[in-house]
Amino acid sequence: MSKNKYILPFKGEWYIEFGGVTKKTSHSWDIISQRYAYDFEIRKEDKPYFGDYHECNNFYSYKQEIVCPCDGVVVDLVNEYDDTRIVDGRKAICDCKDVRGNYILIKHEHNEYSLICHVLLNSFKCIIGDFLRAGDVIGLVGNSGNTMGPHIHYQVQAGYDFSTASGLPIKFKNYKITNKKIQRKYLSCGMYVKTC
Repeated sequence: MSKNKYILPFKGEWYIEFGGVTKKTSHSWDIISQRYAYDFEIRKEDKPYFGDYHECNNFYSYKQEIVCPCDGVVVDLVNEYDDTRIVDGRKAICDCKDVRGNYILIKHEHNEYSLICHVLLNSFKCIIGDFLRAGDVIGLVGNSGNTMGPHIHYQVQAGYDFSTASGLPIKFKNYKITNKKIQRKYLSCGMYVKTC
């Protein structure tokens, strides 16, 4: 469990497409750093897009602001990939050499790191070495990396290295579950959550 408390990396109401703290709800249980990761997207009438889903601009999440989830220092940032194309059936594909696409890694107290992936190219509002406060805008939602459509991939890990650091269950502090029919102790897939 994370020692720090984190705010959600967005403003407003979003849907948890993937993520949770059990094997059943996990984003990727067998990938240790992503075990407790979340994929967030905006949905309207239970859909993440309108019209043709092959167009990034038709996704409600696309180009929405991403905010810093906890005070910390930017220790890694990649800003070099265009959006991945969206294929028939919205199958997950990757049009670049890194599944994270454009990403930011923020170091917090207690050696915890926030990783946010699939950021829109050239939308970052910070650089490596910057100190960020919780709530600062860090960039915009894109579709770079391994995706099925624009969303925020967010995880907290106990270490710098994406391939070896253990993922941590995240203690969130600023949310309200808006679909009351789903009741769980922790945030998990299928929930609509709103920032408070």
